[in-house]
Amino acid sequence: MIKTFLKWVALFICAFVLQTTLIPSISIMGVKPDLLVLVLFMMAIKTGTMPAIYVGFLLGLAQDLYSPSILGQCALAKTLAGFFASLFNEKIMRLDPIFLIVILVFTFFVNDIAVYAVHFVKSGNSFNSIAPELLMSTLPRSLYTLLFAIIPILWEQFSVVKIRR
Repeated sequence: MIKTFLKWVALFICAFVLQTTLIPSISIMGVKPDLLVLVLFMMAIKTGTMPAIYVGFLLGLAQDLYSPSILGQCALAKTLAGFFASLFNEKIMRLDPIFLIVILVFTFFVNDIAVYAVHFVKSGNSFNSIAPELLMSTLPRSLYTLLFAIIPILWEQFSVVKIRR
């Protein structure tokens, strides 16, 4: 139990450090992968709903304290993203890699819808401009993150196949 906890803490710290140091230098036309959502997604798939909600909240709160955004905005977004991803955890159902990729992309959309909703409520804009923002920002970011997600998703699938044989 403690070994699993320490593993996830180390992965989140590593993702946070990489997100703030290395990831800005590998952006392509302003699009950066989001390793924090990726690690939150992988943890939510493995552990279930309650750990994903708690970790999503704490991760979002840490991100709120680190960035100059509205306090609580990232905490809300990461909590919702963790909850959404945890609905499909491995304790409930076995997922193939294609379905995991689709869930990861939808997790990005859940995260960003919450962020944009807070922005639009604060600024007084209409919600009609969320869809173009999601297509121009969220979709490329989620697809770029998929390049980093393919390795752990396939690693997990092949290790499960070896164990069952």
